[in-house]
Formats: sequence, structure tokens, C-alpha cells
Amino acid sequence: MTFSPSDPNEPSHAEPLQTPEPRLATREPLDDTHREHPRPALFAASLRHRAHHHLRRILLTVGTLTAIIAFLLILTTAWLRHAMRTSLPQLDGALHAPGLTLPVTVTRDAQGVPAIQASNLDDLLFAQGFITAQDRLWQMDTLRRHASGQLAEILGASMIEHDRLQRTLQVSEAADRAIAALPADQLHQLQAYARGINAFIAQNSGHLPVEFHLLHYTPAPWTPRDTLLVSLAMFQDLSTQFPVKLRREALATHLPTALLADLYPVGSWRDHPPTQPPPDLTTPVPEVEQIPLDRTQSQTTTPAELLNLSNQFPSLRCPECRAGSNNWTVAASHSASGAPLVSNDMHLALNVPSIWYEAGLHATATNTTPELNVTGFTLPGVPFVIVGRNQHVAWGFTNLGADVQDVRIEHLRGSGANLEFQRADGTWQPVTHHREHIVVRFGHDFDIDVLTTTEQLGAPTISTRAAGVTQIETPIITPLLPGEKRALSLAWTAYDPTTLVLPHLAVDTAPDGAAIVAALATFGGPSLNLIYADDHNHIGYHALGAIPIRGPATQHLRTLTAPLPTGSEPADEEDQLNDSDESNEAPTAQQPPPTALPSSKPTFDYTIGSPISPIPVDALDASQTWSGYIPFAQLPAIVDPPNGVLATANSRVQPDDYPYALALNWEPPYRTERINKLLVGRTGLTPADMLALQNDVHSEFDLVLAQRLAYALDHAKLPGDTKRLHQAADILRAWNGEVTPNAVAPSIIAAVRTNLWPVLLIPQIDAHDQRKHRTSDSVALATLYDWDEQSVALETLLQHTPKRWLPPGFANWDDLLINVVERGLRGAHAPADLSTWHFGSLYPVEINHPVFSAFPLFDHLLGTPTGTGPRITGGDGTTVKTIALHHGPSERFTADLSNPQITWGNITTGQSGNPTSPNYLDQFLPWLNGTTFPLPLNATQQTHTLTLLP
Repeated sequence: MTFSPSDPNEPSHAEPLQTPEPRLATREPLDDTHREHPRPALFAASLRHRAHHHLRRILLTVGTLTAIIAFLLILTTAWLRHAMRTSLPQLDGALHAPGLTLPVTVTRDAQGVPAIQASNLDDLLFAQGFITAQDRLWQMDTLRRHASGQLAEILGASMIEHDRLQRTLQVSEAADRAIAALPADQLHQLQAYARGINAFIAQNSGHLPVEFHLLHYTPAPWTPRDTLLVSLAMFQDLSTQFPVKLRREALATHLPTALLADLYPVGSWRDHPPTQPPPDLTTPVPEVEQIPLDRTQSQTTTPAELLNLSNQFPSLRCPECRAGSNNWTVAASHSASGAPLVSNDMHLALNVPSIWYEAGLHATATNTTPELNVTGFTLPGVPFVIVGRNQHVAWGFTNLGADVQDVRIEHLRGSGANLEFQRADGTWQPVTHHREHIVVRFGHDFDIDVLTTTEQLGAPTISTRAAGVTQIETPIITPLLPGEKRALSLAWTAYDPTTLVLPHLAVDTAPDGAAIVAALATFGGPSLNLIYADDHNHIGYHALGAIPIRGPATQHLRTLTAPLPTGSEPADEEDQLNDSDESNEAPTAQQPPPTALPSSKPTFDYTIGSPISPIPVDALDASQTWSGYIPFAQLPAIVDPPNGVLATANSRVQPDDYPYALALNWEPPYRTERINKLLVGRTGLTPADMLALQNDVHSEFDLVLAQRLAYALDHAKLPGDTKRLHQAADILRAWNGEVTPNAVAPSIIAAVRTNLWPVLLIPQIDAHDQRKHRTSDSVALATLYDWDEQSVALETLLQHTPKRWLPPGFANWDDLLINVVERGLRGAHAPADLSTWHFGSLYPVEINHPVFSAFPLFDHLLGTPTGTGPRITGGDGTTVKTIALHHGPSERFTADLSNPQITWGNITTGQSGNPTSPNYLDQFLPWLNGTTFPLPLNATQQTHTLTLLP
């Protein structure tokens, strides 16, 4: 068969399709000289068609997904708003509450504050639990979970570190031991309260607060133990100081001993202890004795580990975050009504909802219980009123801040089940193992083995508040510090079950001031300052709480020394700075020579027990074991002082000649000083004056610092941007000390304070470690400096300008301060024109919900704010109105004893924890703007009335 040539132009003779030769992508292209590529229009059209087809598919997919997302958002919004609405409590009509014996009436005012009227105490406490759960059930559940270390179970892996901390600290076990030792009448009261909470949970299982639905869990029944857990959470917030001791120990190994006394002052000449007459400033102030710093122990904990531990506690995260408060009372002779006034505002971490819940509680007297009529602030999860007033007495608290924690260096032998610890008496005892199971949502559950030792508290021959011998368990906390090589245990008064008592019924029904003091005689903690007044025109103060006596309760001759020399530098200072920290003898902080004592003989020229240790102590040191507690009758107390004013604000309440050691780490004295200055000598005072004082934003410390900085700027050669520095000097010099939102001087001062301590500390750490032929991260170590009276230390240094603190390269303190001002302005990105640098916009306050505020979308879904957002305000950590980003006055309270109806109070946000309630954030703007609401003993405004039926 033969083939004739074909015409390539004939369709019927088209050339067969040639399959291209397979080749790798990296080969050179084939010779295309014999191939044609016409790229016909049909092929281009096909490409366009495919592109359009893909685009349509993409648009269709995006549109479908958008529609699905929009539908889900609409569905979620509808569900969320419906769930919020259906979980709002019934406020009017009648509601059956199985567990009651007789009907209970609940009225609410416009702010949602309930007034509960019951025929007996059990029904009242049942109703209080029920009504509080209506508004705050999820908050109550998270409070008990926070204390017991069970937050990871609902919030996931982000809470593992928190739960590990709480389990290691054995907070839950402390509650177990305390509930077993609780007096029978108090246990009965907690049971009645718990029944009310559980009745609400059972009755509302289908429409619980929306947080339970979002997190897909239901609350466990409430128990009396849970009430103690909530109390322990507050105990922990107000008394945790052991990280400060660990940080001080770590920093002390990198500084000369001669400098440590400057860094850690104990009190100030500005202090106004309520039981001590106003100071005579011409006489020297004695310093509280401190024990030597023992640096012979090895510890390798890093600064990062210590900072991480501190940050686990809200009150230790920043200097302005300390759990504190103000309270004061003025005598009848100073008031416009002719009766005493009492005011209280407690400074705590700020959250939505508020930590406090306002309520009025009223119960008819029975054969076994007195009549109860009280109004004030309750702690959700705890029955009765904590701060408030009844017909005859008004009272308030501040944190005393007594040192009730010691870190002990244990001596161990053996391992595993055979591990033992050595007691101070030389005997060996087995270490107890506690298996803790931590549940992690969406994660892996795990177990930890917590070790505890036991400590003997007291002895039959010692007159202690806990009669006889008490055994307390102290956990080994070393696992909290991965780099730590020692076995460190924590002794804490909360581990003594006899300290966790709740005498609130006796407090709320007290007929006079003496009775309220007697009711609190068994109160173990946290340590508090009680201020009270009664309708017999008595005012008084009493320190509260179980405060340990270290070592035998024997007397020691008192030694008085001045805290800081006011003259020239000691001749042998260089020798002091170069002393060896590795000597066999534990070195002591170098103190200045004793000065002349006041001419009047002190009431007590002796001390009882050993000084408090500012650092961990050897567990075998008998002088640091707890022999008991300071007897209640010997705690600082006073009734009807001559000047007619009593005030506390967390600063030193220990009189100069007081024989017992209460604390080392007091809050600065500026708030207490300011309160006394504005009250002493005044007459005609009214509740409005009390509210104005609660909102006072004058800072004496900031004013002192501003004047000192202005002096330096005026008297030294200015480097860098001289125009801005001159403007800074003018602003500081003209400032009056008021930390208002529009003030500029506080912005400059805040920038300086941020930079001044590192500038002082880092060169000292470097020089000291170079002398010891070792290297260290001085920048990280400088961050370990943490002392409540930092401002007192700084004020003292600026007053005396000691050469030993002057860093190399600076001729004098004026040059140093100018450098810090320039550095601070640059680091804070201050504007060229400082007049626009307003304090309020730099340091706002913000109150958030722990769940809703983490997802801003919630505000849009609900159509209402779930948090406050940043808001401009005035004040800082040294003003009566103490404020920080998430910290401030958690309530404000004032009572006039002339009339039970003349009572005022407010909280930070609102009574309800439900964002759709009108009482969710309705108190925030009044709180922010410094106004308040009536809180009469007998409610006169009744917006809602609900009857709870058996």
C-alpha cells in the first residue's frame, strides 16, 4: 500500500496529533523551529471561560460562607440575647423556694439593692443565698474555683499555672480542715445559706447565667466548705507576702549590706498609728528591729521565676495594685449632726461584676437568735453583711497587712514514701504526700504530688489564742520555682483551722462598739484594721487577726536606732560596701549608730518574741518557730482619742514602743497623713465631706518629688533637649500636688519613677558582683526590688542624697535626676510640647468581665457593653483615691450615727452579673464621677417586691 502526498490545507487530510516527547522541567526547550503555535482565539476564549467559571465558584463559595457566618451570627446573637433575658431573675410577684419555713419579702431599689425581711434567721440566710445567686451565681462559682485551683477545668490550659499554684498552696485542704473545726452555730448558718443557693440552682437549671452555657458546664451544689473557700480567696489576696521575701533574699545577695536598710524602710516619720499621739518631729523615730540576712544558703532561683510567681497574685503585679483601703471615723464633736461619722472604701482588684454585693438583712428575734437589722456590703458566697451598719453601730475595715507568712528552709532525708523532714527539736517526721488531680478542658489532665510538713503551734505553757498545741500543715513550695534547689515550705496562719471563723452574726447584731470588738476577738484572718462608732457617741479602733509570735514569748530589752543617718557619710563606708558576703558568720545589715532617745520613757522598753524575718528562715531555728499568736487584748486598740479622729490606710499602725512585731512591709503613710490633715481640727463635718475625702487626689509624695526634680532642673547644666527640660521644670515647679486627669506634672513624675530605681540599682549590682568576681544580669535583678514603702525609701534618699547611692559618672544628685528626667521623657515618648501630656489619658481605669471582655465581639452580639472600656480618671497609688488600671476603690461607704437612714454607699459596676440587666453597669459612672447613693438601714424606695414562698 502506498500513500500519496496530502494537502495540509484539506481538512480531511489533517496531520495526526503529535505527542510531545516526555521531558523534565529542567531540560532545555525543544527546537520549535519546525512547530507552529497559532494560539487560536478559541483557546483564549476557553481560558477566559475557565477563569470566569473559577471566579464564579470562588464568589459563590465566599457568598455562601458569608451567608452561613451571618446566619450563625444572627442565630448566636438571638440565642445569646434570649439566654441572657431568660436568666434574668424574677423581681416581682411570688416565687416558691422549697426549703423556707415561712414567707420572705424581698424589695429592691432602683440600683437593685435587695432588702430581705424574714421571720427567723434560717429563712433570712436561705433567702440571702437565693437572692445573691440570682445576680451573682457564676461569680460565686468562679470564686470557689479560683481558691481551690479548678479554673482549668472550665477555662482550659491558660489556667494550668494558676491551678498548680493553688493546689501547691493547699488552699482547698485548708478549707477542709477549717470546716471540720468550725463552731456548730456557724456551720449551721453556712448550711442555711447553702440551701438557698442550691434551691436557686435546682429551680433554674434550664436558664442559668449564660457563662455556664458558653462554657458548657453546670455548677456543683454549694456547700459550707465553698463559703470558706471564698473567704480564703480574700484571706490570700490580703496576706500574701512570701514572694516579696524570696525576691528580697535574691536581690540581697547582689548588693552591699550597707544599702539594704535604705531600700527596705520600716515605717516613716509621716506615720500616724491610731493608738499613738501625733509625733513630735523633733525626736528621732525608732526603727523596728530586723534579723540578720543569712546568705550562706544556696539558691539558684532566677529573677524571671520570682517575677512569674509574684505575677500570679493580683496584689503583687504592680506597686499600685496592693490590696489596701481607707477607713476613718470622726467623733460627734466634729460632725454637723452631733453624732459620729464612719467612712470606708476598700481598694481591691476591679472586675465585672463587683467583688461586693449590697444588701439589707432583717430578721425577727427568736428564742435562739437576736433581732437582725443591718445594711451594707456582702461578699458573694458568704452570708451576712461584712461592712456596714445596724441600728446602733457602723464599722469598716482596712487591710492591716500583718506578716502572717514565713518561708522555711526544710531539712529532708530519704526519698519517695520514706521522705522525712527534721523538726526544730531535732526529731524526724514523715513528709505527707497529697495527690492533686488537675482537670484541663480541651487538654490533658495530670496529677501533681504536693508534699507537706507539719508545724507545732503553741504549747500548753504559753497563753495563746489557740489554747494548747495545734498542728498545722505547711506545703513544700519549691515546685513553684523550678530553679530552686532548697526545700522551701510556707507557714501561713490560714493553715491553722482555728483561724477560719466567721463571727458575722455577732458583728451584725452588736448593740454598741464594745460588743463589735468582742465579737471579733476570735476572728483569725486576714489581719484587719477595725474602725467603728456607735450611737452612744463612742468611736474606736482595734487591730484584728491571728498574728504569730516568732520564738518564745519572752521579753527582750529594746534597742532603738535611727533608720537613716542625716549627717555626713560614715568614714568606713567604703569598707562596708566592700564587706564579704561569703563570711562564715551571717552578715547583718549595717545600721547607723544609735541616736538619742525621746525624753519620755516608752510604755514598753522591751519586745516580746523574735523579730520578723524579711527572708526565708531555717526551719530548725527555734527563734523563728511560731509559739502562738499575739493575745487579742494586747493588739493595738483605742477608744475615743482626744483629737476625735481615727484613721487607717494600710500604713504602720504599730506604735513606736509596741512590744510585739506586727509587720515589716507597711504601705506608705501618705494617704493616712492626708486623711488626718483634712479631718483633725475640723468641725461641722457631713457625709458629703466624707465623700469628697474619699475622692481626694492630692499626693504629698508626688509633690515632694516634683519640687525636688524642679530644683535639680533649675540648678544644674541641662543636657539634650533643654527647651523641653525647661518646660518640665516650669510645670513641676508650679504644680500643687493634685493628680487630676488634666495635670501634666504627674505624667512627668510617673516617667521618672519608672526609670529612677533601675538607674540607682543596676550600677550598684554590677559594682558589687564585680568585686565578688561574678557575673549577673543586673537589669533583671533590679526588677526584683519590691517593697510597699518604695516611695518612703525614695523620699528619704532624695532628702539626704547619700554619696553611696550616686552612680559612677554623676558629680551630684542634681545631675543624676536630670538624666533620669530626660531618660524618662524619652522612654515614655513624651510630646515635644509637654503641656499636652495629660495624666488621665496615660493612666486610665478599666473594669472588665473575665469572659466577655476577652472577646470584644460579645459587645456587638449583645448590643450592650460588657465592660467599661478605658476611662479617664484622677489619682494614683499615693492619693486617698488610690487608682490603677484594674485596681481601685471597690466600694464607698459612709454612715451618720445620728440616724440609721443617713447611710450612703455604692459599688464599682452594679448589682447584677447579667449584661442585659439595667443594674449591670448602672453604678459605674457615678463611681467614676465620685457620687454615691442612699443605703438606708430601712429601705424606703421599693422598685420591685418579691415574695419567696415555702
